[in-house]
Amino acid sequence: MAPEPQIELVRRAIDAFNGRDAQALIDLGVLVYDWSGSIAPYQGTYRGAAGIREFVDDQWGMFQDLKVEPEEFLTRGRHVIVPITVHGRARDGLPVKATAAQLYTFEGGRPARITLFQTREDALAAAVDE
Repeated sequence: MAPEPQIELVRRAIDAFNGRDAQALIDLGVLVYDWSGSIAPYQGTYRGAAGIREFVDDQWGMFQDLKVEPEEFLTRGRHVIVPITVHGRARDGLPVKATAAQLYTFEGGRPARITLFQTREDALAAAVDE
């Protein structure tokens, strides 16, 4: 798949998450959110439609406001690496800001798996085609 369509699908996935739209993520083909590398309270791997809904509900349940802002889109074969800044406001009103990187792995032209890494470098290192 050419990089431009991959990047467009990643943008749509980020927009869906920012809009709290789990169904749009599922419709894009997201099958797995791997947040096992998270330092936030919710960690683990969320699978299938029910898992994607649970992930979105878990993440949004911690915040009054939440937005993922991509810094850049780096394509590597069937992967797109996206360093991000997350801005939010916790339920108690405290502002939250964090940086991380997401690794989107494409299967069949869809962003089937989204994996969180703490750094851009770790995500780049993991972007290896088997």
